[in-house]
Amino acid sequence: MPSYDPEIKILTGAAEPDRSALAPGSRLVSPLIPVLLPLIIAAIVIGVLFAWWLPPLLPTGAAPVARFTDVTARSGVNFQRVSGAATSGRPPTTLGGAVVVFDYNGDGYPDLFFVNGAPWPADAPQEGGGVRRAGRCALYRNDGHGHFTDVSHEAGLDVELQGMGAAAGDYDNDGHQDLFVACVGRNHLFHNRGDGTFEDVTLAAGVGGDDNTWSTGATWIDLDGAGNLDLVVAHYARWPTGMGLDLALRVAELGPSYGTPTGFVGAFPSVYRNLGHGRFALVPGSAGLRNIDPETGMPVAKTLAVVPVDANGDGRLDLLFSYQNSDSALFINQGDGSFQQLLSRPGHRNEGAAAGLATPSLLPLVPEAGADERVAALLSAGVLDAGRRDEGQLSLRSKFGFALLNYDHSGRLDLFSGNGRAEPDVCRPEPGLDYLAAPQLLWNRGRTWIPASVPNTEGGAWAVPLNARGVAVADLYGDGKSDVIIAQNSGPAVILRNDQRIGRPWLRIALVATRSQREAGGARVEVRTPRRVQVQTMAPAMGFMAQSESVLDFGLEEDARVRMIVIHWPSGQRQEFVPDGINRTLVIREP
Repeated sequence: MPSYDPEIKILTGAAEPDRSALAPGSRLVSPLIPVLLPLIIAAIVIGVLFAWWLPPLLPTGAAPVARFTDVTARSGVNFQRVSGAATSGRPPTTLGGAVVVFDYNGDGYPDLFFVNGAPWPADAPQEGGGVRRAGRCALYRNDGHGHFTDVSHEAGLDVELQGMGAAAGDYDNDGHQDLFVACVGRNHLFHNRGDGTFEDVTLAAGVGGDDNTWSTGATWIDLDGAGNLDLVVAHYARWPTGMGLDLALRVAELGPSYGTPTGFVGAFPSVYRNLGHGRFALVPGSAGLRNIDPETGMPVAKTLAVVPVDANGDGRLDLLFSYQNSDSALFINQGDGSFQQLLSRPGHRNEGAAAGLATPSLLPLVPEAGADERVAALLSAGVLDAGRRDEGQLSLRSKFGFALLNYDHSGRLDLFSGNGRAEPDVCRPEPGLDYLAAPQLLWNRGRTWIPASVPNTEGGAWAVPLNARGVAVADLYGDGKSDVIIAQNSGPAVILRNDQRIGRPWLRIALVATRSQREAGGARVEVRTPRRVQVQTMAPAMGFMAQSESVLDFGLEEDARVRMIVIHWPSGQRQEFVPDGINRTLVIREP
């Protein structure tokens, strides 16, 4: 807000009067002062009021400088992911490398869980003692100041598994977030006991899946509004029962040919309904989440990620799937525990499907005015790589290999991409290909994404080539800025502290539901400022191999105050209140 200086000078352009010609003791008083003074005062008051109610917009043409600092060494995070391949060999896939941000001990600080790799069947040690590369998953506790302590062993999460993605969620509503890990083969569910430890309850819960299924992404959502989190697990592929993963990999490496059995085929997602008391039941027909390849009649294969979004603003979380070799698919929640795929019309081209991001969308949905901007960003980001695809490499950015964040608190979601690259198909890592790439911040200018510049000084050291996979964001330091966590396919985790110096106001909101599922998935939050209304929907912040902090982050740009916050809870209750300040995190409990 512009400051008001009481010492205002009014310049009329007239010459200064000759005070020496005035009689002693007399004063010069213009006859216009009685008329102009009230007008001047009124103009000042009106100007101050307008500056308060409608602060000026800053220019949005130039992207800010992307100021991040690599603080991995000083953070205490020393996680090193291994691919699972033998020391002398290469992995059957370069996709793995996951990170989950969640508050496992309820102290209000985001903690970090990393999924590691394990030996593949062909790399099993021989009787003579072969060499293999294996690693264990890791949990790091945040002290609230960005320093982490490895608590994997004491928490019971230093497990060795052939892991891919993971998802955190409080499935039993006890106030403690549990952890599901998607794997090649049997999956794992770890129940949070609430005392800092976890218990593997996969068998009792009934969510382990099959030995012959390769799972990738997963998410927790309340499918039917029953008040409990259900589980959706996305599968990369499935191989024939009895064939074994080792043989399936060998067959897939040979490539398709007439008369040769297929090593891997597509698989529909597994949907588990929460029955309560720690038990789940597999939903027949995958609850309608059946994306069928029209050419083969088989399930679309190689699912990479599943992301919950409220695509149509009805308060129910829909599901957006990404695939390695196919276009994304959106399934609309019908409210009865089932989904229906939103199909494109023949020849339909959707221009600018994004509340301000003028790019053609891969999906037929056009968000209405005031819709959740996360939906718009996800729909738009799928075409960022259009026209520059490399036949030998798969760009993971367009497959949701990024995280959305309010980098500069402008109120528009920016995009941080690890620029991850992978092989175009399973068992096809081409020799000599360089999968390393420098991460990048793409700034949302309102209608286009433009790369943010990187400092030429030491501060630019964060933009170094990585083998990035999972990219997550969280406020690790409690300063309102979104920091970045990157998991690599084979290499150390990377922590990037957000050191932007723009200094715009912000507001972060966490919700606790009492009349529906505790994590309030589907709740619509409106933050009303003098200049605009921002809308965000509470949902697990999922991406490819990553889950970010589930706190709604509102950048207020130049609005120095919030008129009102309106929350539409999943229970149907509407809550309104005026916050007592900004630049803080509000934890709002449903009344």
